[in-house]
Formats: sequence, C-alpha cells, structure tokens
Amino acid sequence: MKIADCGSTWVKILDVGSGTLDIIPTKELVRRSDLFFEMATGHSGRRRCREYKNELIALAEGGLSMVDTGDFSLVDVGGRDIKFVRFKDRKVEKLDWNLACGSTTGATVELLVGYYGLTFGDLAPAKDWITITCGVFGMERVLEAISTGTPPDRAISMFLHGLVRNVYYFAGRPERIYLSGGFCESTCFLGTLEEYCNVTPLGRTVPLEGLKKDL
Repeated sequence: MKIADCGSTWVKILDVGSGTLDIIPTKELVRRSDLFFEMATGHSGRRRCREYKNELIALAEGGLSMVDTGDFSLVDVGGRDIKFVRFKDRKVEKLDWNLACGSTTGATVELLVGYYGLTFGDLAPAKDWITITCGVFGMERVLEAISTGTPPDRAISMFLHGLVRNVYYFAGRPERIYLSGGFCESTCFLGTLEEYCNVTPLGRTVPLEGLKKDL
C-alpha cells in the first residue's frame, strides 16, 4: 500500500508495508499515469488517490504524532507555500497558510541555486539579508547583488536569510519552531533560523505521518 504527499515540486511516496520512502520531482509524477495511491495529500494528489486529505490536517496530525510536548509551533516550508499550525494543550490553536507569493517558499531558492550551478551544501549562513516582499523582486535583488560583485553563494544565502525572516514572523516569532519540509536538510536554512529561535527539524515526512493515522 502506497501513500503520498504530492507537493508542487517534490512528491514523497511511502510504501507502508516495506517502509520504503521515495522522493521524486513532481514533474515526473505528471508524466506517469501509473502512479496511484491509497491515500494522498498535496496540490498534485487530488486525482491520484482513493482518499484525499487536506494538507493542513495531514500536517497537524503528523506533527502531533511526532512531537510529545503540549504547546508547540509547527511550520512546513514547501516549494509553493508555507503552512503554520500552533498547538496549545495538543489542540489546534491557530492555522495559517500563505499561498500569495513565492517569497516564503523553496522553489525560488531552488531556481537560484540551480541557475548558478550550486547546491544547498555550498551555502553558508549570512548575517545580512535581502528583504523579500515578492519572490520575483527578491530574485532581482540577488541578480543585482551578484552584478555588483557579491559572490553568488553569498547572495543566495542572503536571499535565504530573508526567507527565514519571513517564515519566523509568519509563525508569530515563537521560541521554538518544529520544522517540516525539505529545508530540514539545509544546514544554511537551519543555521540561519537558529539565530532567531530554537529549531527542531522533523524531516520531510510529517504529512505522511498524518496520512498513516487513518490507515
């Protein structure tokens, strides 16, 4: 039995029986008509499953299954959006979801890193940041910084710092953030966010844990 978190840029597929996790680009999912799941969540999953679960619900239930504390803030930074859940006494106190702009998402950073032939491992935390109110304008400021002599890796790290600030303030400036998503694997993102609050990375499978609850 397979379940999936079908995000805008990456699809996480879990074989519940074997425990095998596969992560593929969403563009591959679009090309493959053979991929169909028992249960799914995510923007690209609605027509690919027998049962669909809302992304915020999957994230919240997954967070509760992975975090033991009563009060905590959970943030998922995806390729297209950012999702935020705050719990009090293990009950949802607040939900929020930013779909308006790429300024708080991972896809813009992936584009920049790929364009300059870098990897996320090439980025180190930057003390300075690029203020980001729009993903496109933010990219323009990265290009401007590079054209005036800033090394590409540093300019992108400054963009990432701006993204971190957006995430932190969007979540309400908590003392600790439990982080979900691909940025859990970015030492630059984690190191930058730790300048603002304590961080506990939960990995990329939090929504999948939420799906497993109903199997």
